[in-house]
Amino acid sequence: MDDPFFGEKFDDFRVEVIDRLARIETQHARMLDCLDRINGTMDEHGESLVEHEARLARIRGAAGILAALVAAAVSAFVAHLHVGISP
Repeated sequence: MDDPFFGEKFDDFRVEVIDRLARIETQHARMLDCLDRINGTMDEHGESLVEHEARLARIRGAAGILAALVAAAVSAFVAHLHVGISP
């Protein structure tokens, strides 16, 4: 069983496996780095989106109040105009 041919083939196979394992570990490390960057970016964007959502809610509230005031003013103006025009 101490055939040098099989010993060389086994050594070649072992070198190939070690090389592929090293490549996989490198790719794994790169993927983890990429995921860390994406996660950090998502956290930043998430906070930014929450801030924008709060700002839009305030704007919607202010627009609703402004619309109610304009509607009340127009209603009062029309009522006043109607009283002034009526005989």
